[in-house]
Amino acid sequence: MSPIERAYHYILEAILSGELVPGMRVATETVAEDLGISRMPVRDALRQLEGDGVVTIVANRGASVAEFTTEEVVELIEMRAVLEGLAARMALPIIGPTQIAELEHLLWRMDNVQEDLSAWITAHDEFHNYLTACCEKPLLIQEAQRMRLMLRPYFRKFYAESREFEIAGLEHRTIVDTVKIGDTEAVENVVRAHVRQNVDNIATLA
Repeated sequence: MSPIERAYHYILEAILSGELVPGMRVATETVAEDLGISRMPVRDALRQLEGDGVVTIVANRGASVAEFTTEEVVELIEMRAVLEGLAARMALPIIGPTQIAELEHLLWRMDNVQEDLSAWITAHDEFHNYLTACCEKPLLIQEAQRMRLMLRPYFRKFYAESREFEIAGLEHRTIVDTVKIGDTEAVENVVRAHVRQNVDNIATLA
């Protein structure tokens, strides 16, 4: 792994784990020292993270974790809902027994780590990433994942405070069961509704 890749994953993990929260400065010198590398690859990594939407770089002020307004969080959630709903719709004709078995496995993992918030969030994202990836549309997959990364700090804070992992009628089990039925419109609708659940409560954390 190159120094840039090491710095990228180091900073991203700090953001996804909640160690770095929205608005917090990402100190180039500290990251470089922690990893035992020069500052240049850290700066390159930060520029990549800025492109991913999770870091903001301001001239003469440095880098900080991207921070969004309430209205922006709502907009991002709405965008994510549309993208993931579309991906699920496009994936359905491709999904067969192998993919359904993997979705069941990922669902099982989520159900068995609910006492560990970090593990549950990781399993949750793996479930959504896998379902989206089944559409086999690289640009759509990339943008949907980007939306999840941008929103992760707000979703993490919501789950940490509420411990409300599932909403009746919109559970991850409902998504898998709808996939099994094979109705493209129903799959798109249930994924959109699932992503949009608690949108107002999550947005207030911005």
